[in-house]
Amino acid sequence: MSRKKRDVTPSATPDMSENSNPSDRHALLEAMIDHVPDFIYAKDLEGRFLFANRAIVTENGFDTVEQLIGLTDYDINGEAAQRAGIPDTEARVMRTGEPDLGYEERAMRGDIDRWLMMSRVPLKDKAGNIIGVVGASRDITQKKASERLLQAQAHILEMIVAAARIEDFLEEFVKAIENLATGLACAVRVFDAAEGEPSVYASPALAQQEGLVALVSSVSDPESLVHPAEHMAFSFDIPASEGKAHGFVWCMLAGRQPDAALVEFIGAAARMAGLAIDRKRAAEHIAFLADHDMLTRLPNRRFLDTRLPEILAAAAKANRRVGIGFLDLDNFKQINDTLGHSIGDALLSKAAERIAKSLRKNDLVLRVGGDEFVIILEERRDDVENRLQRIRAAVSQPLRIGNYDIKVTCSIGMAFFPEHGETTAEIVAAADLAMYEAKHTGRDSIATFTPNMADDLRKKFTRIEELRKAVKRDEFVLHFQPQVDLFSGRISGVEALVRWQHPTEGLLGPAEFIGLAEETGLIVELGESILEKACRQAQAWAAAGLSPVKMAVNISPRQFQGGLVQQIRSVLKETGLTPSLLEIEITETLIIQDVETSVRIMRAIKQMGVSLALDDFGIGYSCLGMLKTFPLSCMKIDRSFLTHLPEKTKDSAIVSIMIQLAGSLGIDVIAEGVEAGEQATFLRDAGCPYGQGYYFSRPVPAEAIEDMLAKTTIFATGLPENSP
Repeated sequence: MSRKKRDVTPSATPDMSENSNPSDRHALLEAMIDHVPDFIYAKDLEGRFLFANRAIVTENGFDTVEQLIGLTDYDINGEAAQRAGIPDTEARVMRTGEPDLGYEERAMRGDIDRWLMMSRVPLKDKAGNIIGVVGASRDITQKKASERLLQAQAHILEMIVAAARIEDFLEEFVKAIENLATGLACAVRVFDAAEGEPSVYASPALAQQEGLVALVSSVSDPESLVHPAEHMAFSFDIPASEGKAHGFVWCMLAGRQPDAALVEFIGAAARMAGLAIDRKRAAEHIAFLADHDMLTRLPNRRFLDTRLPEILAAAAKANRRVGIGFLDLDNFKQINDTLGHSIGDALLSKAAERIAKSLRKNDLVLRVGGDEFVIILEERRDDVENRLQRIRAAVSQPLRIGNYDIKVTCSIGMAFFPEHGETTAEIVAAADLAMYEAKHTGRDSIATFTPNMADDLRKKFTRIEELRKAVKRDEFVLHFQPQVDLFSGRISGVEALVRWQHPTEGLLGPAEFIGLAEETGLIVELGESILEKACRQAQAWAAAGLSPVKMAVNISPRQFQGGLVQQIRSVLKETGLTPSLLEIEITETLIIQDVETSVRIMRAIKQMGVSLALDDFGIGYSCLGMLKTFPLSCMKIDRSFLTHLPEKTKDSAIVSIMIQLAGSLGIDVIAEGVEAGEQATFLRDAGCPYGQGYYFSRPVPAEAIEDMLAKTTIFATGLPENSP
């Protein structure tokens, strides 16, 4: 298929050839120029208009171009033309023959912020002689306004990203807003400004009006601000992330209505200011949290480690003494465990408040632990002790929390810089030791540090270091105490009890190291080792063909909270021990701290086939009512109830009720601390199935248990005649 050439002959287009009528061409050109929105003109050497398009005519207030021809800018605009420099610029172009292109200048007419982009070139005749000037200009008001808005936006965002100080940010913010329009003034009012920070930031134009700035600082509603009637005012809240306002941005524009784009931008800028203040407050909050306790709002140990060295250095320089008090609430754990954490938290907050109210201006109180507070008093020795006594008395005042009337006492240890220590660690440790002395001497008292306590401290630190090495070297061995069937006299199980085979001191009982292991966290690693050794030993007995016995292992609170289920699962898999031969012993104070989590962990353990025993039953406050909540296999009656059996009637009644209660719930019972035949007899007659204590056997090495199992040892159970 052939193509045809497109006909490009402009049949309907006016003839613009050399032979066309010149007047027609001029008319067409003039019509075209008149439809251009830009300003186009020509002037002679004297600056008189020779030609102007419709935009120029209308701009200068004329109806026809003929009215404009022959006039100068000075004739039309007077001194404004001189101030704008128009005659000088055009004279230079005509004199030099060099064009002046793209020059931005304010318009002589219209809004004060109206801008034009001007270009001027020489007007020449056919011979090339300069006979005037041709000019063209374009209204760039919107472009200039947009540039100002973008520049201001970029500046504000840069400051936010750079995390500028809020004072610097807001000072620059009001300047940036003022620069958006001529005659615009701006103020920022900040509610709840931090101490030392201004609550009002005023732009330079507004700062000169002191009365107005003072008024801004006193109001929370910008609508109440009074301003000159000829000015326009508008405002925006500075929004906060939590919903309420940080403050407001207030603007005043001289003599005219603000442009819609300007108002919209300032509204957006107010939101950006909100982000900056949010960020600053968040940073302050994070910094506060790093150095303060969330519950009591008191400084914490991190703050102590930073601030106390400064206080001690200043005191040393001024040859002053500093008193340090280490305060611990008496029996707080008991209150926390029995009444609940919410009551405990409220008690801590109230105690912190009472301590803080008892201090002087330069004193300091910090919360450094659960119920432990450090008090720093820069005073004389006698004065420090008297003031600590007042603090002790204040803390001990009765109070009501919820439905409970509570009276809590405190023990305070007192030490002095520099005689009891020259560093933060030394002086706080000295006060801590003195506090423990106050505890040991009856609580609700104050004890002052002595050198003997320093010896105890050194021994403690030495023992901790020895303990760390012992865990690493595995210097711990297990002994086992039989649990005896009170009806048959045979061994039904054993409890694994750890001993420390100290390289120089010999075999040490748990009282020598378990407390330190708990305090230092070493109990977790030690507990894992005990669990693994106990399971491995039980499996070894079973593999040797001995009668299977249940292995009871005590679990610390830290172990219980740190992946115990997976730990048990792994140990059973590694050792090959049948799950039903393992029994985990836990205390009621451990599980009562978080009942929901405890029940979940206990159920997971029971689902593996492992038994759960509640140790030291009866010494707490909640378990009688909550016994059915927990998936227990066994409960162990605490030895304190057996001491006076069977003579003491009340203890006898309590033990009998415990046994009956457990039986009704299908839970086994083991009585701990059986030391006499009379006790064993009473327990058997009361229906207690199992007993454990020195009456049967002390804790012994694995070989001794193996021998008992091999010989099928029958223990006396307190009966006149004991038979298998």
